[in-house]
Amino acid sequence: MKETLDLKTVTDEVEREIIKLVHKKGKCMMGDILMHLKLSYQKGKQYVSSLESKEVLTNREQAPFYTLKVDLS
Repeated sequence: MKETLDLKTVTDEVEREIIKLVHKKGKCMMGDILMHLKLSYQKGKQYVSSLESKEVLTNREQAPFYTLKVDLS
């Protein structure tokens, strides 16, 4: 069972938008995230890596797609 994440606890606006995008679509490629949020690859990778280290995002199960490792409340 996945942990539950309250979006109100995510203080970084860009991270929150990435989470909302992946939640809405179910899965996203890095390019989807970069285009939707108008981020450079370098900036996008930093945000995605941060969310991976926080165990919010993963791409291990469906590479190259990123999916949420948490449910939203």
